[in-house]
Amino acid sequence: MLETNDNQPLLEVRQVSRRFGALVAVDRVSFSIQKGEIFGIAGPNGSGKSTLFNIITGIPFPPSAGEVFLAGQPIHKLRPHQISRAGVLRTFQKDAEFATLSALENVYASAVYCGQMGSNEARVAAQQALDDVSLAAERRTKAASDLSVFERKQLMIASAIAARPKVLLLDEPAAGLTRPETSDLADLIYTVHGRGITIVLIEHVLPLLLKVSEHLMVLNHGAVIASGKPEEVVRNPVVVAAYLGKREAGL
Repeated sequence: MLETNDNQPLLEVRQVSRRFGALVAVDRVSFSIQKGEIFGIAGPNGSGKSTLFNIITGIPFPPSAGEVFLAGQPIHKLRPHQISRAGVLRTFQKDAEFATLSALENVYASAVYCGQMGSNEARVAAQQALDDVSLAAERRTKAASDLSVFERKQLMIASAIAARPKVLLLDEPAAGLTRPETSDLADLIYTVHGRGITIVLIEHVLPLLLKVSEHLMVLNHGAVIASGKPEEVVRNPVVVAAYLGKREAGL
């Protein structure tokens, strides 16, 4: 386990890039996140947000260039399972659970594999994680494929936090949710954060992103175009132009 120092960033990304032939999907991105922060990442479709998560976690590829540090220790050359066991877990835009296993079995598997727990400890951790995300007890024995959209979001987050991460990366968790469910998701994010987990959130639902984020970074064409307090970043003319186009933004 990596030791944390409150005087240094918990997660630090230095000049990372990811190239696919001539295409530069992520272009020299740098940022740092302090322990206990909720850090938001926004940007238009195709701006490199999910690719950034991919290279931080090594799933399915590392950076082409640059470095990633967790608690001051380099993790960018580690294999994906080593990164998760070091304390960086993520969710995905699409369902990634074992569809035929129950919700409880899915979370238990994460606690065993990613959290490296024995069976008894993993059972306790799985139940606690499901409690934390408020998945109804009677739904925990249902196959993951039988759960509702919001319940599968709860399951994904529970599977990640059962392994007791230092940093949780959430990739568009509000996708497919209704407005009331999005409000419930905000409460869920606060609950997870209250357990001492640092959160990095990619989201297209800007009201949710602005509500929960303490710091907001915006990507466009793979590069950082703005970073700072959310209420200031969203008024940045460069950010407005990236979302609306220069003509619509009056630039």
